[in-house]
Amino acid sequence: MAAMKRWLANVAALSVGVTASLVFVEVGLRVAGLKYPAFYTVDAVRGFALRPGAQGEWTREGRGEVRINRAGFRGRDVDQSPAPGVLRIAVLGDSFTEALQVDEQQSFVQQLQKRLASAERCSLRRKDSAGVEVLNFGVGAYGTGQQLLTWRHLARRYRPDWVVLVVYPGNDFTDNEPVSRSDRPVFVLDAQNNLVVDQGFRQSAAYRWRMSLPGRALDGLVNHSRLLQLLNEAKNRWASRVQPDQEQIQSVRPQVPRTPVASDQAWRLTDHLIAALASEVQADQARFAVISTSAPEQVWPIASERPSQPFAQEQRLGSLLAKRQIPYLPLAPDLQRQADQAGLLLHGFKGQAPGEGHWNANGHRLAADLIAPWLCQL
Repeated sequence: MAAMKRWLANVAALSVGVTASLVFVEVGLRVAGLKYPAFYTVDAVRGFALRPGAQGEWTREGRGEVRINRAGFRGRDVDQSPAPGVLRIAVLGDSFTEALQVDEQQSFVQQLQKRLASAERCSLRRKDSAGVEVLNFGVGAYGTGQQLLTWRHLARRYRPDWVVLVVYPGNDFTDNEPVSRSDRPVFVLDAQNNLVVDQGFRQSAAYRWRMSLPGRALDGLVNHSRLLQLLNEAKNRWASRVQPDQEQIQSVRPQVPRTPVASDQAWRLTDHLIAALASEVQADQARFAVISTSAPEQVWPIASERPSQPFAQEQRLGSLLAKRQIPYLPLAPDLQRQADQAGLLLHGFKGQAPGEGHWNANGHRLAADLIAPWLCQL
């Protein structure tokens, strides 16, 4: 009995010591201002989505102050109905639109809003215009299917006048491959060429765990504990290897990225997905347009290393959209020309391989410069 009491006393003392140490570390991290909030969460419709209310600094690539509003998209909270006379534009896209790598005001979405609001002549704005709102519904790693679902289940509630789909030629077409995924829904075409959503991801072990009571409890703890955020960030960085050390960057010459080739099935699905999105947008009395960004190899700093046909995907996409009479602006050709003339890097950040990854501030600025006048002429 005495041995049992001593054992219980030792366990209690150890528990108190461990708890006190964890509390001390947690308080220290908060005092130091260190936090790594989880910006994404599981979503029953789209597989994953931005976490409503998340705020903090994104540091995995670039560095951006991030604010996710209560509805679950980047930016401030906004009313679902725009104020009278306000031109509202909803932008759908992936990580290039989401733009966590830069501060919100540096993103092309926010810069586009400023340019449209200050443009002297813009056919989009009415004479009694009370301002312009450009809402950012981009989410990293989304393909066209998830962007269609974002319109159906989120963006359309905000009653935009215009909807702009932003396509990333680097992987958006391969993201539309009709292959079942464990992290997201996938669209397929049935025998009658109708779009059908495959929600098989809901049967995956990872999804069932995250939607379970213990999984949600752990998710909540990670979202509130600085220590668990730090451990989660360390795990994510180790798994993704997104930030090679500086010595490696300097000693290994970066290789020009290559865009994977999408199958004809993926292109067929892309065509049907965009057509469905355009039809649904128009049914809600809004207008629709498509823009494509640049991929790193298209504006690679060493021109001789670029692909021989850098804009082949834009040409194919343009042909599909022209048949459906959908306005389309491919940014890559003009971005390549301007980058070459000014000697600018549009992709990549200080301390990381130059020319790779997402748009930096230069890329976002030039994109907004090109998009604003084009939209104003539609």
